[in-house]
Amino acid sequence: MSYAIFSMICYCVSILLIAPTLARGKTATTNKMFVLLTALAGMILHYLSLHYWQDTTPNGTTMTLLEVSSLLSLVIAILATIPLCLKVRTISFLLPIAYSAAIINLIMAEFIPSQMVQLHQHVFAHIVLSMVAYSVCFIAMLYSIQIVWLDRNLKQKKIMPSADIPPLMLVERHFFRVLLSGEILLTITLISGAFYLAEAFEPTNIHKALFSFFAWIVFGVLLFGHWKWHWRGKRMIIFTISGIILLTIAYFGSKIL
Repeated sequence: MSYAIFSMICYCVSILLIAPTLARGKTATTNKMFVLLTALAGMILHYLSLHYWQDTTPNGTTMTLLEVSSLLSLVIAILATIPLCLKVRTISFLLPIAYSAAIINLIMAEFIPSQMVQLHQHVFAHIVLSMVAYSVCFIAMLYSIQIVWLDRNLKQKKIMPSADIPPLMLVERHFFRVLLSGEILLTITLISGAFYLAEAFEPTNIHKALFSFFAWIVFGVLLFGHWKWHWRGKRMIIFTISGIILLTIAYFGSKIL
């Protein structure tokens, strides 16, 4: 539990370092090194807080459902932090949300009991790929929220255009690049799932394939609509949130219902 608590403290410090600069309409360039160090410490402690190596067997790893969710939030936090190291201007808005999600998942994993799930060794590569695909799609959803927030605040003149504010078109371009990457990863995940999971269309697992496929269609329609008809705005955020909801149901639906 101590690892989880210290991880949450590090995440909170990172958020507190980023939030004031965003509130002033700037990107998180101030205290960037401290943001990276505290975030890195938080992610390392987050990893150590997961108990899955204690329950490893020759057949795989046993974790609680909320520990799986916590691991997924860790992957999202890592993928969201990497662009900050590469000086990607559009990532600052996403970091507090990603770290907040990690904190919430840590709290739930530590204090709320949940059912056990088995992560089989022979499908380890597929599980890792599916987690990365989900994380990239989730980050794309955060980008879509950022676009709506930025557009609304610029129109209402709550923030003024400046060198510190990433251009709306740049944020949108990054959004579609991230979403395209997520769609590619999701495509590979569906193919690998069909290869590794011969029982994917058994009654117990059919929902995973179906809802993942539905999410893949939703993201694909949005990407095609943007390429063909230049879709953006409300349609963009509706499709993205709908896709991530379908993907969440695919990953966790049967365990919850």
